[in-house]
Amino acid sequence: MSTAIIASILVGAILGLRFKVYIMFPTVLAALAVLAGIGLVWEIASSRIALEMVVVTTALEIGYLVPLWLDELAISQ
Repeated sequence: MSTAIIASILVGAILGLRFKVYIMFPTVLAALAVLAGIGLVWEIASSRIALEMVVVTTALEIGYLVPLWLDELAISQ
């Protein structure tokens, strides 16, 4: 799970530097589809898949917001 969290934060940060908010909806949907597919292929319990989906979605959002927040701090100084 830690690899998925780190990758999600990095992908979110890259998207935060490059795109507007509208990119997050398709990115989250794609991540959820990939996680569901992997979970079904590996026969992981549905509760574990749901937890992974929540964690990855949160990590994507955090990764997206951190560059925006850092940019705001740099502008205010």
